[in-house]
Amino acid sequence: MKRLISVYTLMALMMGVGQHVQAQGSDYSTAANTSKNQAVLTMKDGSQKYYDTESVTSIDFANGGADVTVNHTAGSYTFKSQVQGVSFNKVVKGTIQVTEAKGWLESAYVKFGKLDGAKGYHVYVKGGPYSDYTKIDHQLVRNYGTYGRADVVGLKAGSYQLKVVAVNGSGQEVPATASETGALEVKNYNRDGFAHYNATEGIGAYNNDGTLKTGARVIYVTKNNAKTVQLSMNAGKGEETRTGIQDIIQAYEKGLETRPLAVRIIGQLKASDLDYLGSSAIGLQVKGKGQHMNLTIEGIGSDATLHGLGVLCRNCQYVELRNFAVMMHPEDGISFDTNNEHLWGHHLDIFYGQNKGGDKSKGDGSFDVKGTFYCTVSDNHFWDAGKCNLNSNGDEVDYVTYRHNWYDHSDSRHPRVRMSKHLHVYNNYYDGNSKYGVGSTTGSCIFVEKNYFRNCKYPMLISRQGSDVHNGVGSSEATKGTFSNEDGGIIKAFDNYMTGQNSFEPYVAGDALYSKHFDAYVVTNRNDQVPAEVVTLQGGTNYNNFDTASDFYSYTPHAAADVPAIVTGFYGAGRCEHGDFQWTFNNSTEDKNAEVITTLSNSLKDYNTSLVGIFGDDNAESGNQGGNEQGGTTPAPEGIITATFNASPSSPMFSVGGSYGDGNITYNGTSLKKGVKLDSKGSITFTPAKNYNMTIVMGTAKNGRDVKINNVLTTVSGTENAEGKYYQLQPIAITKDTQYVITKGSAEGLVMVIILEPIE
Repeated sequence: MKRLISVYTLMALMMGVGQHVQAQGSDYSTAANTSKNQAVLTMKDGSQKYYDTESVTSIDFANGGADVTVNHTAGSYTFKSQVQGVSFNKVVKGTIQVTEAKGWLESAYVKFGKLDGAKGYHVYVKGGPYSDYTKIDHQLVRNYGTYGRADVVGLKAGSYQLKVVAVNGSGQEVPATASETGALEVKNYNRDGFAHYNATEGIGAYNNDGTLKTGARVIYVTKNNAKTVQLSMNAGKGEETRTGIQDIIQAYEKGLETRPLAVRIIGQLKASDLDYLGSSAIGLQVKGKGQHMNLTIEGIGSDATLHGLGVLCRNCQYVELRNFAVMMHPEDGISFDTNNEHLWGHHLDIFYGQNKGGDKSKGDGSFDVKGTFYCTVSDNHFWDAGKCNLNSNGDEVDYVTYRHNWYDHSDSRHPRVRMSKHLHVYNNYYDGNSKYGVGSTTGSCIFVEKNYFRNCKYPMLISRQGSDVHNGVGSSEATKGTFSNEDGGIIKAFDNYMTGQNSFEPYVAGDALYSKHFDAYVVTNRNDQVPAEVVTLQGGTNYNNFDTASDFYSYTPHAAADVPAIVTGFYGAGRCEHGDFQWTFNNSTEDKNAEVITTLSNSLKDYNTSLVGIFGDDNAESGNQGGNEQGGTTPAPEGIITATFNASPSSPMFSVGGSYGDGNITYNGTSLKKGVKLDSKGSITFTPAKNYNMTIVMGTAKNGRDVKINNVLTTVSGTENAEGKYYQLQPIAITKDTQYVITKGSAEGLVMVIILEPIE
């Protein structure tokens, strides 16, 4: 016979344990008790048995481990082929120390010290639509080795509080460890710009107030599950399960999937982590068929990073990219390319791509916009980019806004524009740019407003005239210049601040030279129009005054003098907290340097996140789903928990034993295909954090119309819903901090939904 004695038991025996606690039941088990070290036997039906280690002398295994004997001070008991596993819960001592907590943009985060003995942590949010503490998805609670961190996303502006509580080895919360933050103020993202022009429903998976759209789904992607994460998608032949992040996104190419989806990136993803790459040149491909895709790809926290790949968007509508970094990408970092409408890329950190020599020594384009209409590129941090923002490669691009970007020692193309007749560039920070800022060619019209140019060599250029010619190889009008040999576009400029530039040549009416050679037509009032007679030297283009038209979008620009502080501030460009990778440029050498900074390049090649992992299962289904018809979120404003079991529990509170069966019901407008099969092996186990009324919804595919709760048959009646094809039991009162195990009743049943309504 093999004998297992826990470390905790040995410690108790060595120390001479004190009072004996009376065991409960003929098997000598006792109640779960987070204040004691306990051995935990998980049974094959999903239930658990608890034993205080101070009262256990040993646990023996026989018959190849099938039989487990607990030797208790009050006697011995053998479980024959009943035990699935044995674990130990160590007492979690102390109170969690919150080291930092802040509200950010439609999110809030908390950092906290870890406690000895804790196997995980639950984090709750209160405020806004949450009148009481509501548990967040466990994937948002992560382990960084020396500390833990949780980020709550999808919050509308307002004041919130977060609570962190430790969890022991059995998943039980230890209430005495809990800590709460103070009030955290959350702000909305700025949605000014062409992407949101007439897009009242919001871009991506979120409403304009920051909450998930009605019916939105959420998946979490880590390096561990990027190849295995699954989601049911409409890909042409009805619902089918897609596996792997690229395969899930590829389903949009059929043009039928329109349900909002938030893809949340946790930590660092390398190209080798993905199931496959839709674009061999760029990386992850997001491709639709011209439909409203309602897709958001977002990073969680400050370290979400794509390393060795970028993102390509084609034939997309209503797609949002936010809060992640792109490093060492093979070509473009972000590329909006071909037949796109209403795209928004914001709060991204764009670093060097792979060095391919020549003008691609820093990678190719950092964030290019081609074949796209109604687009906003905003609040992004470009770190020493070579070719930053190409706008059109000869294809049609129009109605694009560039605002609140931090062009941090990037060289050129901020943006470099062809053809677009409606381009707005405002409130950007040009911070030590070795070549030029805004460049206009090929008949484009650009309104450049309230930007801050610090040591930007040429703040604005129009091809083949002005500074492009006078600072080029020659000085005659026939000289093509150094910027472009294409015909010129035209720039209207208003209230920009410039310092340290090599030259800037504004239009001067009546001047023989500067009425032809100018970099921009500068107005003294925002609504002043550019006269029709002001045209480019090459191509004869005049300005269309789109910015003074009655249908121009509403926006609120900041004063140019305030731009550096805003863009580099806490709510400014780049990821939350400005990301986990930091680099300080030496202005004295880097303002004029267009070459690769070798030490920066090597640091990016060697980058690795400090993330250890999430406190839980990467593949667990999110409980953070979209809201009702009025918008908002369903994690119940009054603290109601609605858990579905559509092939997995939607809430991490619940653990399932046994298997799933087919149910196919419609509950509150949601179609559910699976439920927990309550046969001889089926079970649902959970421990509520407060007192609830519990309602169980069962499918009609099985005969069972009752269940056992902690081995007691329910006596409540229920109601059958023929239209939705389910049977709903009357509410049952349950008590906080008590473990409940739901098992088979008088006949085999199928549990589809459990609703927990707090008892005041």
